Amino acid sequence: MGMLLEMTDIDKSFFGVKILKKVNFNLQSGEVHAFLGANGAGKSTLIKILSGAYTLDSGVVKMGGQELDMAHHTPETAFANGIFTIYQNFHLIPHLSVAENISLTEFSTGRRRLVNWRWLHQRAEEVLSEVGLRVDPGLPVRKLTVSQQQMLEIAIALSQKAKVIIMDEPTAALSQSEAERLFNLIREIRKGDVGIIYISHRLEEIQHIADRVTVLRDGMNVGSLVVGDNLNLAQMVEMIAGREVKSGRRARVTRPEGEYARVENLVVPGFGAANSFAVRRGEILGLTGLVGAGKSEFARALFGADRSLGGTVFVEGQPVNVSSPGRSIEGGIGFLPEDRDTSGLCMSLSLKDNISLTSLAKTSSSLFSVAHERQLTGRFRKNLTIRSVNLDQQVRYLTGGNKQKVIFAKWLFAHCRFLILDEPT
Repeated sequence: MGMLLEMTDIDKSFFGVKILKKVNFNLQSGEVHAFLGANGAGKSTLIKILSGAYTLDSGVVKMGGQELDMAHHTPETAFANGIFTIYQNFHLIPHLSVAENISLTEFSTGRRRLVNWRWLHQRAEEVLSEVGLRVDPGLPVRKLTVSQQQMLEIAIALSQKAKVIIMDEPTAALSQSEAERLFNLIREIRKGDVGIIYISHRLEEIQHIADRVTVLRDGMNVGSLVVGDNLNLAQMVEMIAGREVKSGRRARVTRPEGEYARVENLVVPGFGAANSFAVRRGEILGLTGLVGAGKSEFARALFGADRSLGGTVFVEGQPVNVSSPGRSIEGGIGFLPEDRDTSGLCMSLSLKDNISLTSLAKTSSSLFSVAHERQLTGRFRKNLTIRSVNLDQQVRYLTGGNKQKVIFAKWLFAHCRFLILDEPT
């Protein structure tokens, strides 16, 4: 193995808040290097610097021993240097075909500037065969499964002679069998000396697929270790948390008798049978199932974000109208959605305005104390350790983990009594 990528003393701040502090990271050819850290540790920021989305404040980045011009580093120059990022939310164009997505940057045209569709489909078949993806090149991307879209992104990266592939939470929406197929593909890719940066919160799969791990905590590199018999889950958790975590099991707590919230015969369109359950005060009820089983659809219908085909919801014995999010909020129900950026936050509004938004919607008074609002939202910012410049910073500039904390603060501020969490980690 040769050294493929080196990042040295990387610093990055946003509006005076230090996100990365002298971070060092390196990747060898043919290596799977896992990147670990809690939400808000700085993983996404470092990756976005490498992919050209952000500009670093200081530091050096080398590819194959050659220093990159990071002052002018963009997604285009990252692409030209063989750096490809496969984000959790794919960057494919859903209404275009598989073949069109593969050749999006290099359509072959003749003298009359017409697309050579025969060449386009032939090239697509060759690219798809590299990853063993058997789909019709003329099929619109929106008709592919999540697993197929992911393999298509990898195929596109390989077709562009990728040297470094960054995979951000690649198994988050995959079933176990689909994840195993992905792991097998990664093992094949590394044989071609491609380096893979693998970001995941699932520590068991890190032991399964990675060669090394690097852990970030509070914007600093706290160590890199070789994955093997001497590295166990407890060590990784301790490095991430910065303290000893004796057990992953939560102690059982005796809850008061009687139900706090109850759902009766809630039917989600397209998912058949009615669903019923009850939750006691202070209790956490887990809802699980295979990919595509309807977990998110059920959560959205329970909050009123999607239509249901009947059912009744009670909170503290009182029926709640869940025909719309506004009605659900009035009944004390809160919802942390799977896609926080588009469904959970108003990205152009400030941290303060996002936290108080649902409470403002509930009030019938035309008078509202701005000073009181700042005092309360400031308290939530402190108690939940939301890292921001101030209360007026737009949430679009917060890290992923801090955005998630803002959503929690929003529902705490609104005195939510029944909280639905859809893929919160």
